[in-house]
Amino acid sequence: MAAELRLELEQYRVPSLRTGLDVGVYLTKSRVIHLSAFVPTRKAVRTVLGVLGRARQRFPDIDLYGFHFLPTSACLLFGAPSGTHKAAFLAWTLREISRRINKLLGLSGPLLARNECQQVVSAAHALAQLKEVMGQATEALLVRHPEEDPCASSTPALLRGAKLVGAFQYGFGPEVEVEVALDRLPGCEALSPAAYRVLLRGMADEVARAHRPRRKKAGIRLRDPESLRQLDPLSPSAPAKRQPRPKVHGTPAQQEEWRRAHDAARAAYTQATKAHWRRLEDPSAPMVPWPAGTVPPCFAPPTWGRAAAG
Repeated sequence: MAAELRLELEQYRVPSLRTGLDVGVYLTKSRVIHLSAFVPTRKAVRTVLGVLGRARQRFPDIDLYGFHFLPTSACLLFGAPSGTHKAAFLAWTLREISRRINKLLGLSGPLLARNECQQVVSAAHALAQLKEVMGQATEALLVRHPEEDPCASSTPALLRGAKLVGAFQYGFGPEVEVEVALDRLPGCEALSPAAYRVLLRGMADEVARAHRPRRKKAGIRLRDPESLRQLDPLSPSAPAKRQPRPKVHGTPAQQEEWRRAHDAARAAYTQATKAHWRRLEDPSAPMVPWPAGTVPPCFAPPTWGRAAAG
């Protein structure tokens, strides 16, 4: 009776190096619907950075470790102290980016497909996911090295310590410049900012070396990174390759732990839902509470399906 529940493993929360709050680390990816809307024109990059900078001000308890906006997708690696914080941050940030990019391109309607958000449950996997975030354009064979990436991304700040400055505008008010501040990943507290950049630069070099043979085998001649800004944002995007993703980014034992916790929560959700329907027929029947953090099916919006988490 219960569909897939958005389950998080509370025991893998870690202290934020900036706020001291216990946070869960998450990676979320959202695909643009049928278009290449995030072509890295200077206006689009400035717009995306402006929304992210304003999001940092609006949600001070959220850590932002890295982000990348390919023409056809958006990727964020962040930390949140609770599921409520996570949902609010993603809803506001992705909505505001979509609204402003739609306005920039003269479009209307949904821009991004529903995001896939997964918990990262180990420090080693968090570094691996940050490496993947930095290497998005290199993996897509758009640039040779992450440092050449012209897309709206955290890479310039991570590799060179560059400032990421965007523009944010409310309604018809004036544009305000805002900076996107990044946080260090939990587990890297022993590293100085310079040592942290050296570590990430080594990871970026590994990405470039790993994809060079792919590019040469495919016979792809790379364009000048600056010419990527000239692509048509309204050009149709290629269909995404559907690959199964892990339920959490962690070791096989941690993934199995997630599955066991999910099975238990799903069974409890089903039991509570059956008790609810019995109570509608017989008011004297006992009421069984739904598991903490889940939304009863009678209150979930239709797009969430039969079960969802708060």
